[in-house]
Amino acid sequence: MSLDSKAVYRLFVSLLIGLLVLFLPGPSSARPLIIEGLSEAPLKWQDGTRIRGIDIDIMKAVLDEMQISEFEFRLVSSGNRLLYNARNGASDIVLSLSQSSERQEFLEYPDQAHLLLDWRFAIRKADRNRISFRNFSDLAGLHIGAAASFSYSPAFWNSGLDIETVAKNDLLIPMLLHGRFDIVPLNYMTSLYKARQDGIADNLIFLYPPIRQAAYYNVWSKASTYDGKQIFQQKYDDIIRKMRNDGTLAAIIERYIGPQKYMTKQYSQ
Repeated sequence: MSLDSKAVYRLFVSLLIGLLVLFLPGPSSARPLIIEGLSEAPLKWQDGTRIRGIDIDIMKAVLDEMQISEFEFRLVSSGNRLLYNARNGASDIVLSLSQSSERQEFLEYPDQAHLLLDWRFAIRKADRNRISFRNFSDLAGLHIGAAASFSYSPAFWNSGLDIETVAKNDLLIPMLLHGRFDIVPLNYMTSLYKARQDGIADNLIFLYPPIRQAAYYNVWSKASTYDGKQIFQQKYDDIIRKMRNDGTLAAIIERYIGPQKYMTKQYSQ
């Protein structure tokens, strides 16, 4: 091969390599990881120009461990829109969903739950020596408030207790503090956070054990086209397990709702 032919050949090879680099699919950072959820403080909410909350801090810690820097958090307006986006691959990850056989048709659940959310009875602090709860029979003779649209547990509704329903869950704490009810069931984490923000947490006692507890997961859309999906899924459970065991999950939660007496029981699987 002549010198001119070799030069042409080298030029051709260089051009071919350049074209391959240009047109071959790039790494997972070619587009950001899209992570969606519903707004519900303290789990996730819009705070000025940024989205913050327990779910956000946990996921950021996971992403940092995986060295993923290109991601975008989005809050959507309704549960139907959230699931529609996941079903159609418009989002990659959905934050904090409970297990559901219907959802498993289009979502992939990890083994590890990052949160165990519970529902507890709340009473006025002044009644802490009068009212306790171990089983529903302990509540005989008390006037109990409950939100009509909430399931709580079948055992609660079938307990035969004196239960009065109200239209909105937000009415329960004010009505409890004004003496309309003796005791009310509440989502512990969200209710405690709101009570702290409203400056009334010191007037409430949340009774343990919970009347209901459910595991919540960060789940993948089966329709997601994110390049790093399989690698993420392979690492995720070990990272969440490590964060639980070394206290990282508890520290993130307590950052928002304060020190928790039953943290180990509440958030360990």
